[in-house]
Amino acid sequence: MSEWIFCQYTAGAGGKVVSVCGQTAESIVPWFKQKPDPVVLASLHTNDSSHVRVEPDTEYRLAWLSRSHGVDRGHHIEKNTVDLMIENDQELSNLTKDKKILVSWSKNELPTWFDGQLIQIINDDASLSWLLNRRRKIFYVDSNEGVIETRYDSRYHNRPDRNDRCVSPLPLNSLAEKQMIEENILPNSSATHIQLNWLLNKKWSVLFDTLESVIKDKVDRVWCEEYLNSWHKKVIDN
Repeated sequence: MSEWIFCQYTAGAGGKVVSVCGQTAESIVPWFKQKPDPVVLASLHTNDSSHVRVEPDTEYRLAWLSRSHGVDRGHHIEKNTVDLMIENDQELSNLTKDKKILVSWSKNELPTWFDGQLIQIINDDASLSWLLNRRRKIFYVDSNEGVIETRYDSRYHNRPDRNDRCVSPLPLNSLAEKQMIEENILPNSSATHIQLNWLLNKKWSVLFDTLESVIKDKVDRVWCEEYLNSWHKKVIDN
């Protein structure tokens, strides 16, 4: 039976960064066959529309499950079906022995089959303006045809299940504010919470302590700190 940890966050709020750090623990299925150089990995994060194409992600794939807001593929299936798919996945079946699968999850709703541990990144009041500003840069592009939504438009991503064009008639700022309200993650009392301001203010020790309390294992703090500092310089300081 597969064990899961979900890191739930509003898209743009550093969920991939936190998840990358979490998967450095020995008890988590590794995202990468070999741990990459932390500075090089951090360079993949951007503050522009290339973000959805180049941001770090797992080398293994859960093709039956969509983790993006607005797409519900894989939500409503039976838990034993999920376990069977993992067991029959030649790549994952060996990796998951005695390890948990950590998933970054940028949706309000959790799958009906999910019964694992939940980490949430909470958008505290002090961080909301930064997050909204970042989302304006990475998820929307003004064009003559309207505002292109990069997460759902095939001109801005490589996902084969999305071959559409997604353009909104709303002004960019109005669309960004509307979708921010719709996608904002509200605190779940059963979850472990990470405040977004910890990432903005480089509170790495409290972040690591919190991750380790959920994972029940040590993350590679030296590697993670170098990665986080490089990410902070690339995404927040610029």
